[in-house]
Amino acid sequence: MTEPHPLRSLLDATPDVAPRWHVLQEWVQERFGREPSMESILFLIGIQSRGRGFEPELEKDNKQALIMEGTYCVFATLGIYEPAGMERDGSWVWERKMDMPTGLSVDEQETLLQIAVLRYFDELELVIE
Repeated sequence: MTEPHPLRSLLDATPDVAPRWHVLQEWVQERFGREPSMESILFLIGIQSRGRGFEPELEKDNKQALIMEGTYCVFATLGIYEPAGMERDGSWVWERKMDMPTGLSVDEQETLLQIAVLRYFDELELVIE
């Protein structure tokens, strides 16, 4: 019998993340005055990763790149990606270390992303209440 994918095992072993996710959304709303959607949270993480602060006049492509940067950052907490270097513009080059499990439902994909975001904030040791 083959071992289940480690991320599938993580999903199966993780209790309901909804209460912690709701607390994080409220914290983002209060702290940053931003709509606490997944995209806005990943955008903020991408800004943090680049270390240049908020740039108010960003083009749509640059905003999308920051969301992807945030996605890589949070997936790094699950071992899916790791930084492999840095571009001249300060963005990280990411290397995939693990494939996502096959057959995840949309809800499972969303939960996995929420777990990764919560782990990202846990690793920063922020007290979010």
